[in-house]
Amino acid sequence: MALGLKGTKTVLDRLQLNLPSHIIHVAGSNGKGTVCALMAASLSIGGTENVLFTSPHVARIEERIRRNGIPISSQEFDEAVEKIYHAAIGDTLNQAIELTFFEVTYLVSMIASVGSDVLILETGLGGRLDATRSGPATASLVTSVSREHIDILGSDLPTIAQEKVAIARPNCPIIIRNPESHEVREAMLWEIQNAGNEALNETLAPAHAFFVTIPKGSTVKDEAGVLASALFESLGFTTETIDQAKQTLQWPARMQLLTEHETSTHPYLLDAAHNSSGLRRILPELERYVSEHAPQKNGQPVWTLLFGTSPQHNLAEFLSPLHDLCRRMPPQNILLTQPHGGRYPGIETETLLEQKWSNAAPLSVASAQQAVETLATYSEADVGLVVSLGSLYLQGNILNVFDWATDENLSLLAKQ
Repeated sequence: MALGLKGTKTVLDRLQLNLPSHIIHVAGSNGKGTVCALMAASLSIGGTENVLFTSPHVARIEERIRRNGIPISSQEFDEAVEKIYHAAIGDTLNQAIELTFFEVTYLVSMIASVGSDVLILETGLGGRLDATRSGPATASLVTSVSREHIDILGSDLPTIAQEKVAIARPNCPIIIRNPESHEVREAMLWEIQNAGNEALNETLAPAHAFFVTIPKGSTVKDEAGVLASALFESLGFTTETIDQAKQTLQWPARMQLLTEHETSTHPYLLDAAHNSSGLRRILPELERYVSEHAPQKNGQPVWTLLFGTSPQHNLAEFLSPLHDLCRRMPPQNILLTQPHGGRYPGIETETLLEQKWSNAAPLSVASAQQAVETLATYSEADVGLVVSLGSLYLQGNILNVFDWATDENLSLLAKQ
């Protein structure tokens, strides 16, 4: 990780790209990936050429850059990396620039966007010093903000909110999910009044802020639809395709169901959350789904929890809402595993086993592969619906176990 804009900005300038006329920049603690995917799907349905940059990837790296909802090819990705390499190593007149993994993938998206009408960028971490801030944008959006990455972004919510909302560009619209805290809102407004970054040759000026209130009881996708509509309206885009996109969007590993026909074993529901607020946000929707769709036994849903997570600042706090769910709606089995392939090693199962799980003793398995193989030996009545929850990387592991990482299956508008 290398927070800062200078190196990325230098290489971006050296690439001399003819970027799209509209660039949408999105930050936030939770929900930013979903709203980005929904906007990209809406534009694709409407025939507007678009490129979407998100992170992390679930199953393979090309997912980070989607053109019209479809991951770019490995050949296009490799060719873009080659261009970035030559721009970064410099020459007799230009100093060599060292780039991080994330900075390279962001620059790949900038190259891939040439010739498109709209580029949608999801921040990696924060906003002010995130690599995605090094380029231009015509509109910005900030989703919900929670206390995360406190070692980097600040220990209190107003400070973290200011870091996120610093993606605002002078004289451009910024859509903000209305925070519940008056203090947070005031901190955001103060930052927005001084939008811009002089180191990027931006003249400081206020951005045009629009606070959007989300109706109570909204699902994650409903919330994304409200925010996407507000941003599209600020740019004069049609919102007519957003409802259709909500119905057809397939956002891999986000409330994604793999049927028993697709897995050749039990049905799997995949969802991810990387912080405690994100977990609290998705659990009510997940609980409703399990209650309505899992097999029933004695009036209770039959389901199995498969869980693994990336490192957490406070593991007990992170797990608290999940423990509450397991008490209200006890799973038939609990399998704990360690995600593989992430930026940080997943939490070891020995550490997860130390937590106070409320019902049947959890089973420790070494990997997603072993979890699937173990559950395949159980009867349908003993498993029910498998809910794979926690790290996005765990869901990627599951998709790879089932050979589900094709372009069609990873596309936002994949055929079902």
